[in-house]
Amino acid sequence: MIVRASILLVLCGMTMLLCQFSPQPRGGKEAGVLAELPLVAGGFVGTNEESDKRERELLPPDTIIKKREYHTPGRGRDQRDVAHATLVIAGNDTRSIHRPEVCLDGQGWTITSSTVREVKMISGAVLRVRDLGIEREELMPDRSKLRLRAHYVYWFVGNDLSTPSNLERQMLSLRDSVLRNVNHRWAYPSVMARVTDNLTPQQSGERRRDDAETVEMILSLIRSLAPKFQKSLMTTP
Repeated sequence: MIVRASILLVLCGMTMLLCQFSPQPRGGKEAGVLAELPLVAGGFVGTNEESDKRERELLPPDTIIKKREYHTPGRGRDQRDVAHATLVIAGNDTRSIHRPEVCLDGQGWTITSSTVREVKMISGAVLRVRDLGIEREELMPDRSKLRLRAHYVYWFVGNDLSTPSNLERQMLSLRDSVLRNVNHRWAYPSVMARVTDNLTPQQSGERRRDDAETVEMILSLIRSLAPKFQKSLMTTP
Protein backbone atom coordinates (compact mmCIF):
# COMPACT_ATOMS: atom_id res chain seq x y z
CA MET A 1 0.00 0.00 0.00
CA ILE A 2 2.84 2.37 0.92
CA VAL A 3 4.69 1.52 -2.31
CA ARG A 4 1.62 2.22 -4.43
CA ALA A 5 1.05 5.54 -2.67
CA SER A 6 4.69 6.50 -3.22
CA ILE A 7 4.48 5.70 -6.93
CA LEU A 8 1.32 7.81 -7.20
CA LEU A 9 3.01 10.75 -5.50
CA VAL A 10 6.00 10.50 -7.84
CA LEU A 11 3.74 10.44 -10.89
CA CYS A 12 1.78 13.43 -9.62
CA GLY A 13 5.02 15.30 -8.99
CA MET A 14 6.34 14.56 -12.46
CA THR A 15 3.07 15.76 -14.00
CA MET A 16 3.20 19.03 -12.05
CA LEU A 17 6.81 19.62 -13.09
CA LEU A 18 5.95 18.91 -16.71
CA CYS A 19 3.08 21.40 -16.61
CA GLN A 20 5.18 24.03 -14.82
CA PHE A 21 8.22 23.93 -17.05
CA SER A 22 6.56 23.17 -20.37
CA PRO A 23 6.23 26.18 -22.68
CA GLN A 24 2.85 27.83 -23.05
CA PRO A 25 0.89 25.87 -25.70
CA ARG A 26 0.61 27.72 -28.97
CA GLY A 27 -1.98 27.28 -31.65
CA GLY A 28 -1.04 25.20 -34.67
CA LYS A 29 -1.10 26.44 -38.25
CA GLU A 30 -3.66 24.02 -39.69
CA ALA A 31 -7.19 24.07 -38.31
CA GLY A 32 -9.52 21.07 -38.40
CA VAL A 33 -12.29 23.21 -39.89
CA LEU A 34 -12.88 25.45 -42.86
CA ALA A 35 -13.07 29.12 -41.89
CA GLU A 36 -16.62 29.51 -43.17
CA LEU A 37 -20.16 28.41 -42.37
CA PRO A 38 -22.19 27.20 -45.37
CA LEU A 39 -25.03 29.20 -46.87
CA VAL A 40 -27.33 26.16 -46.95
CA ALA A 41 -27.47 23.25 -44.49
CA GLY A 42 -30.22 20.69 -45.06
CA GLY A 43 -33.56 22.51 -44.95
CA PHE A 44 -31.99 25.65 -43.46
CA VAL A 45 -30.76 28.81 -45.18
CA GLY A 46 -28.16 31.00 -43.48
CA THR A 47 -27.67 34.74 -43.38
CA ASN A 48 -24.54 36.44 -42.07
CA GLU A 49 -24.44 37.84 -38.54
CA GLU A 50 -21.84 40.28 -37.28
CA SER A 51 -19.76 39.36 -34.27
CA ASP A 52 -20.40 41.37 -31.14
CA LYS A 53 -18.03 44.30 -30.46
CA ARG A 54 -17.54 43.17 -26.86
CA GLU A 55 -16.76 39.67 -28.13
CA ARG A 56 -14.06 41.07 -30.40
CA GLU A 57 -12.53 43.07 -27.55
CA LEU A 58 -12.26 40.05 -25.25
CA LEU A 59 -10.73 37.64 -27.76
CA PRO A 60 -7.17 37.82 -29.16
CA PRO A 61 -7.01 39.85 -32.40
CA ASP A 62 -6.05 36.88 -34.60
CA THR A 63 -9.19 34.95 -33.64
CA ILE A 64 -11.52 34.07 -36.53
CA ILE A 65 -15.25 34.38 -35.78
CA LYS A 66 -17.96 33.34 -38.23
CA LYS A 67 -21.68 33.62 -37.51
CA ARG A 68 -24.88 32.79 -39.33
CA GLU A 69 -28.56 32.80 -38.47
CA TYR A 70 -30.20 29.71 -39.97
CA HIS A 71 -33.91 29.55 -40.68
CA THR A 72 -36.35 27.35 -42.56
CA PRO A 73 -37.39 29.42 -45.60
CA GLY A 74 -40.80 29.95 -47.15
CA ARG A 75 -42.75 29.53 -43.92
CA GLY A 76 -44.79 31.87 -41.76
CA ARG A 77 -43.82 32.86 -38.25
CA ASP A 78 -45.96 30.12 -36.76
CA GLN A 79 -44.15 27.42 -38.76
CA ARG A 80 -40.50 28.34 -39.16
CA ASP A 81 -37.45 27.42 -37.08
CA VAL A 82 -34.52 29.72 -36.31
CA ALA A 83 -31.08 28.86 -34.89
CA HIS A 84 -27.85 30.80 -34.49
CA ALA A 85 -24.51 29.16 -35.34
CA THR A 86 -21.07 30.45 -34.40
CA LEU A 87 -17.63 29.16 -35.38
CA VAL A 88 -14.61 30.43 -33.41
CA ILE A 89 -11.12 29.47 -34.64
CA ALA A 90 -8.09 30.13 -32.46
CA GLY A 91 -5.10 31.97 -33.77
CA ASN A 92 -1.64 31.63 -32.29
CA ASP A 93 -3.04 32.53 -28.87
CA THR A 94 -5.04 29.59 -27.49
CA ARG A 95 -7.06 31.83 -25.12
CA SER A 96 -9.62 32.17 -27.92
CA ILE A 97 -11.00 28.77 -26.91
CA HIS A 98 -12.50 28.40 -23.46
CA ARG A 99 -15.44 26.94 -21.55
CA PRO A 100 -18.61 28.51 -23.00
CA GLU A 101 -20.27 28.21 -19.59
CA VAL A 102 -18.20 31.23 -18.49
CA CYS A 103 -19.50 33.46 -21.30
CA LEU A 104 -23.09 32.31 -20.88
CA ASP A 105 -22.96 33.18 -17.18
CA GLY A 106 -21.60 36.62 -18.06
CA GLN A 107 -24.53 37.16 -20.43
CA GLY A 108 -27.02 36.50 -17.65
CA TRP A 109 -27.89 32.92 -18.54
CA THR A 110 -28.33 30.25 -15.87
CA ILE A 111 -27.34 26.73 -16.89
CA THR A 112 -30.09 24.29 -15.93
CA SER A 113 -28.74 21.11 -17.54
CA SER A 114 -25.67 19.70 -19.27
CA THR A 115 -25.90 16.60 -21.44
CA VAL A 116 -23.51 14.96 -23.89
CA ARG A 117 -25.40 13.88 -27.00
CA GLU A 118 -24.42 11.90 -30.08
CA VAL A 119 -25.18 13.11 -33.60
CA LYS A 120 -25.03 10.38 -36.23
CA MET A 121 -23.97 11.72 -39.62
CA ILE A 122 -25.26 10.44 -42.94
CA SER A 123 -21.80 8.91 -43.46
CA GLY A 124 -22.23 6.86 -40.27
CA ALA A 125 -19.70 8.90 -38.29
CA VAL A 126 -20.79 9.94 -34.81
CA LEU A 127 -20.16 13.45 -33.47
CA ARG A 128 -20.36 13.95 -29.68
CA VAL A 129 -21.61 17.37 -28.60
CA ARG A 130 -22.59 19.02 -25.31
CA ASP A 131 -26.11 20.34 -24.91
CA LEU A 132 -26.60 23.06 -22.28
CA GLY A 133 -30.12 23.95 -21.19
CA ILE A 134 -30.10 27.65 -20.26
CA GLU A 135 -32.59 30.25 -19.08
CA ARG A 136 -32.81 33.90 -18.02
CA GLU A 137 -35.38 36.57 -17.31
CA GLU A 138 -35.92 39.36 -19.81
CA LEU A 139 -37.69 42.65 -19.15
CA MET A 140 -40.47 43.27 -21.67
CA PRO A 141 -41.53 46.74 -22.97
CA ASP A 142 -44.56 46.67 -20.63
CA ARG A 143 -42.16 46.14 -17.67
CA SER A 144 -43.28 42.54 -17.20
CA LYS A 145 -40.69 39.79 -16.93
CA LEU A 146 -40.54 36.88 -19.32
CA ARG A 147 -38.57 33.69 -18.67
CA LEU A 148 -36.54 32.83 -21.76
CA ARG A 149 -35.26 29.27 -22.25
CA ALA A 150 -32.83 28.00 -24.84
CA HIS A 151 -30.44 25.21 -25.72
CA TYR A 152 -26.79 25.88 -26.47
CA VAL A 153 -24.97 23.00 -28.17
CA TYR A 154 -21.20 23.08 -28.69
CA TRP A 155 -18.09 20.97 -29.27
CA PHE A 156 -14.35 21.49 -29.80
CA VAL A 157 -12.50 20.53 -32.99
CA GLY A 158 -8.74 19.91 -33.18
CA ASN A 159 -6.59 19.01 -36.19
CA ASP A 160 -7.99 15.51 -36.56
CA LEU A 161 -10.30 14.98 -33.58
CA SER A 162 -13.17 16.52 -31.63
CA THR A 163 -14.55 16.46 -28.10
CA PRO A 164 -17.51 17.89 -26.15
CA SER A 165 -15.32 18.38 -23.04
CA ASN A 166 -13.03 21.33 -22.35
CA LEU A 167 -11.07 19.26 -19.81
CA GLU A 168 -10.54 16.52 -22.38
CA ARG A 169 -9.52 19.17 -24.93
CA GLN A 170 -6.79 20.38 -22.58
CA MET A 171 -5.60 16.83 -21.90
CA LEU A 172 -5.52 16.05 -25.62
CA SER A 173 -3.52 19.22 -26.25
CA LEU A 174 -0.92 18.24 -23.66
CA ARG A 175 -0.78 14.61 -24.82
CA ASP A 176 -0.43 15.39 -28.51
CA SER A 177 2.13 18.16 -28.04
CA VAL A 178 4.33 15.76 -26.05
CA LEU A 179 3.73 12.41 -27.79
CA ARG A 180 2.77 13.41 -31.35
CA ASN A 181 4.50 16.79 -31.70
CA VAL A 182 1.11 18.18 -32.75
CA ASN A 183 -0.15 21.60 -31.67
CA HIS A 184 -3.87 21.67 -32.28
CA ARG A 185 -5.37 24.85 -33.69
CA TRP A 186 -8.65 24.43 -31.86
CA ALA A 187 -12.01 25.54 -33.18
CA TYR A 188 -15.21 25.89 -31.23
CA PRO A 189 -18.52 25.52 -33.14
CA SER A 190 -21.84 26.14 -31.40
CA VAL A 191 -25.55 26.30 -32.25
CA MET A 192 -28.16 28.03 -30.11
CA ALA A 193 -31.96 28.12 -30.38
CA ARG A 194 -34.72 29.31 -28.09
CA VAL A 195 -37.42 27.12 -26.59
CA THR A 196 -40.63 28.79 -27.72
CA ASP A 197 -43.52 26.88 -26.12
CA ASN A 198 -44.14 29.78 -23.70
CA LEU A 199 -43.97 32.43 -26.44
CA THR A 200 -46.41 33.45 -29.12
CA PRO A 201 -45.25 33.42 -32.77
CA GLN A 202 -45.42 37.24 -32.61
CA GLN A 203 -42.99 37.27 -29.68
CA SER A 204 -40.56 34.69 -31.04
CA GLY A 205 -41.01 34.82 -34.82
CA GLU A 206 -40.98 31.01 -34.78
CA ARG A 207 -43.20 27.99 -34.33
CA ARG A 208 -43.84 26.73 -30.83
CA ARG A 209 -41.30 24.09 -29.72
CA ASP A 210 -40.75 22.46 -26.35
CA ASP A 211 -37.30 21.46 -25.04
CA ALA A 212 -37.21 18.07 -26.77
CA GLU A 213 -38.33 19.51 -30.12
CA THR A 214 -35.78 22.32 -29.88
CA VAL A 215 -32.91 19.91 -29.18
CA GLU A 216 -34.07 17.69 -32.05
CA MET A 217 -34.11 20.71 -34.39
CA ILE A 218 -30.59 21.79 -33.35
CA LEU A 219 -29.13 18.30 -33.76
CA SER A 220 -30.79 18.00 -37.18
CA LEU A 221 -29.12 21.26 -38.23
CA ILE A 222 -25.74 20.09 -36.90
CA ARG A 223 -26.14 16.82 -38.80
CA SER A 224 -26.26 18.81 -42.06
CA LEU A 225 -23.97 21.64 -40.98
CA ALA A 226 -20.93 19.93 -39.44
CA PRO A 227 -19.85 17.86 -42.50
CA LYS A 228 -19.66 21.07 -44.52
CA PHE A 229 -16.97 22.71 -42.39
CA GLN A 230 -15.43 20.02 -40.10
CA LYS A 231 -12.73 18.32 -42.15
CA SER A 232 -12.81 14.98 -40.30
CA LEU A 233 -16.51 14.63 -41.20
CA MET A 234 -16.24 15.58 -44.85
CA THR A 235 -16.83 12.81 -47.37
CA THR A 236 -15.43 12.73 -50.87
CA PRO A 237 -17.75 11.81 -53.74
